[in-house]
Amino acid sequence: MQDNGASIPGHLIRPEVRTFSTGIREINPGAPFGSILKVLERGHDIVLTHTYGFAMSFYSWLKQRVAATVPVHDYPSSRKQRERLHQYQSKTWIKINDHQVALKGAPENPWISGFYPETPDFFMRFSDFLGLNGARQWYLKGKSLRVLNHLIHPFYGVYFPTRESHLDLFDQWLSTQSAFTRAADIGTGCGVLSFIMHKHGVKQVHATDINPNAIFSLQEDLRRLHITSGQTIFPEEADMLGSFHPESGDLVVCNPPWIPGRPLTTLDQGSYYEEGFFHRLFDTLQAKCPGGVQIAILFSDFAKVAGISKSHPIEEALELYHDDFQLQVYDRAPVQDKPSKRKSWIQEIRSKERVELFVLERKG
Repeated sequence: MQDNGASIPGHLIRPEVRTFSTGIREINPGAPFGSILKVLERGHDIVLTHTYGFAMSFYSWLKQRVAATVPVHDYPSSRKQRERLHQYQSKTWIKINDHQVALKGAPENPWISGFYPETPDFFMRFSDFLGLNGARQWYLKGKSLRVLNHLIHPFYGVYFPTRESHLDLFDQWLSTQSAFTRAADIGTGCGVLSFIMHKHGVKQVHATDINPNAIFSLQEDLRRLHITSGQTIFPEEADMLGSFHPESGDLVVCNPPWIPGRPLTTLDQGSYYEEGFFHRLFDTLQAKCPGGVQIAILFSDFAKVAGISKSHPIEEALELYHDDFQLQVYDRAPVQDKPSKRKSWIQEIRSKERVELFVLERKG
């Protein structure tokens, strides 16, 4: 895809915008940040004006203020801080004129015209503009993963892994198996598991996702790699298995979200699962997978170790479906990031965490 934004399909998920100014209070440089915050706390929407530097200064101050008033010492407090910041961010806007940010010194982003070709003038949340810029940088420069021999280029609104230990576990397990002919990748995201399976010689991988941006992102990476979409990797915008019908000897792979909770953004769908998700997943596997199908589910006990959940959703589901599947479990301690004093609480959780690979075989 050309980076001028001209080829962005119209059905993709994009940041929400508004075309009317009713109810938005204009904020000019020189306004005390504390008084701007009070406007937000009273429930009013604001639009930051004049310079990009002013908008960034207020945004940085707001993040620091929220961090000070809602300090983080464990997972629940980190979620509370994030929700508080999201509350303010959802009411903080900037103006777009003729597909350009109406702030002096603001970076250009051709995706604005690509996402909104018929709407040259509108209001966009400042946090969404920053997210759009960050996503574009990842898309342009790509991200390397040690389990792949090429970069991935996640598009806007597409989840991509920031940790790799669970991918290592799957890659190692797959290297011990005879090559599968066909496989399904449920909730493919940026396609990492599909590319791992392709690397290990799986001839046909059916990759599904309910997020149209994920399917577009995967199609674009296939194009970069000169892999014809639909020959070895089949992207499909669909729930669960989509149009794929597993047969004996096939592999079904899923890396579901690890944390119970309500997603706040499209990206959150890769991290948080809502009530009933795992029962729906296992209902699908039970109904559509005949005997001899192998199922690999990548997971982590992070939520249980962190005290977010008292139960393990996969273990809980397997108690109901144990008559239908034979089970093997592989786990390991995750590779730790460099210690951070600011996030010492999460380092403590990860010191006890295990990443897991549940390998199930459907009984005949």
